[in-house]
Amino acid sequence: MLKRVIFMPAVRLCCGLLLFIAGLRLLASGLEALWGTAFADVLQRLTGSRLTAFCSGLCFTALTQSSSLTTVLVVGLTDAGLLPLQAAIAVIIGANVGTTVTGQLLSFNLADYALLPAALGLLLLACGGQKTRLAGRALIGFAVLLWGMKLLAAAVIPLQERNWFAAVLALAARSLLSGIVVGAAAAAIVQSSSAVAGITLSLARAGVLNLPAGVAIMMGADIGTCTDTLLAGFLSGKTARQAALAHLLFNVCSVILVWPVLPILLRLAAASANSLPRQLANAHTLYNLWGACIMLFLLKPFQTMVESFVRTEKLVKKRIFPPFSEIIRRWL
Repeated sequence: MLKRVIFMPAVRLCCGLLLFIAGLRLLASGLEALWGTAFADVLQRLTGSRLTAFCSGLCFTALTQSSSLTTVLVVGLTDAGLLPLQAAIAVIIGANVGTTVTGQLLSFNLADYALLPAALGLLLLACGGQKTRLAGRALIGFAVLLWGMKLLAAAVIPLQERNWFAAVLALAARSLLSGIVVGAAAAAIVQSSSAVAGITLSLARAGVLNLPAGVAIMMGADIGTCTDTLLAGFLSGKTARQAALAHLLFNVCSVILVWPVLPILLRLAAASANSLPRQLANAHTLYNLWGACIMLFLLKPFQTMVESFVRTEKLVKKRIFPPFSEIIRRWL
């Protein structure tokens, strides 16, 4: 009986996480098919200004709900020589701000209305053209994502009584650094900072996670989600490796920059809303905006730092294992 009490919440948690990730992938794939080619064309025309490149990354990520998709596309364009490094970095910075839209949406209790996008998505799939069906697929993905979020929230309540779960939460709440480590590890495992954000918001909604610990986990998730971009970039050419490294360094630098002003950020987030999930989503947005503003202002020195880490090789070919790199990019 005890094993059943422990096993069933864990199964519900895993099922909720799988539904959440599946819905997120379905949403991203539908929107990427709608906007991906246009995004690549727009990027090639907007390389002259750091602000327009930043806005392009922000808007595309907000539309596709996937910063990993944006950064991997940027790595591919950079590797092909179609996008200079400075513009690529600005797009990646915008993608980090754009991905906070996911948290903003999830912080509202929309799970009870999941049937509406599901029904509309099925209708578009049944009687629409190619682009209409892609939009329908995205709506169904959004509905599945909301159902996964609801299942996660229901599974978290009984799990808070388990010792191992309480130990993980205690570790995250111990300090900012420990919370960042927990968030980074979770995002690296599930390959999605949005999934980690969804779990964090579910924990907050259940009342088992406070604001500082939740913010630390979300900050760590932004670092942990860089693994797929690093994998795609470091199996490619020099400029692509620089773009991938810039993604990681931006998130690390953002943490360093926000550390001294974190108490102020937490007070602003606490004053911005009454519910804890809304406070967490607002804190995540403020944190990314703070880092983006500073790094955009220091874009040239930041680019120089990135280039100093990845120098031109004399004896190594431009691309390492091109077929494998292409498979990685397409799969992600």
